[in-house]
Amino acid sequence: MNERIDGQASAQQAGFAGVTRSVLERLPLPGRQQELMVVEVTYPPGGVAPLHRHPVAGAIYIVEGVAESAYGSDEPRQYRAGETLQDRADVPHTLFRNCDPERPLRFLTIYVLEPGRSYTMEP
Repeated sequence: MNERIDGQASAQQAGFAGVTRSVLERLPLPGRQQELMVVEVTYPPGGVAPLHRHPVAGAIYIVEGVAESAYGSDEPRQYRAGETLQDRADVPHTLFRNCDPERPLRFLTIYVLEPGRSYTMEP
C-alpha cells in the first residue's frame, strides 16, 4: 500500500502484479476503536483480482474505467466511472476485473475497520 507517513505517500505495489494502492485518508473515529480508511486503487489493463474476501463491508467508487464484479454465486455486473458498488463482508469475491484491455481501472475503496486490520484477505 502507499501509506501516508508524515504527510508524504510512499510508493509500494500490493495485491497482484501491476496493482497499486495509495492510502488517501486514515482517520480515527472519535470514541471508537475504528478508523475510516480511503484507498485509491489502480488495476492494470485487463487486470483480474484473485479470489479473495473482505472481513468488513465497504464501498467502491469507480473513478475511471469499467469494472466487472461478482460475489459468491451472483452473476457478474459491470460498473462504470461515477458508479458505486458495495464490497460484501465474508462472502467470496469471486470476480473483480478491469474490463478494458488497453487502459487502467482506477477506483476508491472506503472502509471502517479496526486500526491495522486489512480490508482484504485470502479465501
